[in-house]
Amino acid sequence: MEPTEQTQIPLQPAVLSLNNCPGTTPGTPQSKNQLKKQRKLAEFAELKKLRRERERQRKKQKRREAKEQGLPVRVGPSRKELKRRQVTIAENGVATFSVAIDLDYDDLMQERDIAKCVKQCLRIYTINRRSAQPGRLHFTGIKRNGHIHECFKKNDGWENWNVEYHFDRTHADLFEKPKLVYLTCESDTLLDKVQPDCTYVIGGLVDHNHFKGLCHSRATEAGLTTARLPLSEHVDMKTRSVLSTYHVFELLNKVAAGQDWTSAILETIPMRKGAKAKATTNGQELDANSESETESQVEPKTDS
Repeated sequence: MEPTEQTQIPLQPAVLSLNNCPGTTPGTPQSKNQLKKQRKLAEFAELKKLRRERERQRKKQKRREAKEQGLPVRVGPSRKELKRRQVTIAENGVATFSVAIDLDYDDLMQERDIAKCVKQCLRIYTINRRSAQPGRLHFTGIKRNGHIHECFKKNDGWENWNVEYHFDRTHADLFEKPKLVYLTCESDTLLDKVQPDCTYVIGGLVDHNHFKGLCHSRATEAGLTTARLPLSEHVDMKTRSVLSTYHVFELLNKVAAGQDWTSAILETIPMRKGAKAKATTNGQELDANSESETESQVEPKTDS
């Protein structure tokens, strides 16, 4: 009997990967909590647009009901009026003040702090847009495709905001140095008046005091003029006089519109700081503090 011929099956070449490649260590698998967090973030992103559309429909329904009952449809100015104000300033080139938010701190903030920074930028845009006398607003030092840029992209329509975005260019590259004033609490110079021909720079750094004095040191090294807000000259506070980015902008907005420093400070800073107006030269307390507290009790502030 002739021996049967055995068919030979060709061997498939081994596929190299990070798991079987010599000299490599397989990656650590993600924990259950990490996988759960990723799933929640993905679900949140998918449902975000749907929630925004539902919110728009609810607002439309409320406006229809208010119109049927003869109530005012809105409290503040309409979108057309707000847009008209911005267009008028853009055409005439006249603004009560100019502010640049320095966002050149992309690598110094954690992910959650970057999200807070961008949220404050959103509030600054909202304050300026709703102001009766809006100013020129610049967002400078944004690293293209950096962490802050990617966080901006999560807000629908951010590129349509009436803001001048400057990517990979800082305030020092855009404006004349003699016309730049960097606002820091460490400065020895007092800001007593908002000048329309100057651009005031506010540091967009959310660091929980980890980089104390960084904005001031950067400004002085660049040869820029620095100034601090006259907080201690007008009010007494229980806590340190360090404000968030949008609080500083709101103060500038109110003072540039003609409001005095004392009332502007008392209306802007949080009540937890326990601010009280300083006594006048006659030894009497200013009435702005009591008026501000009364207004806050009747109509509490809400986030934009």
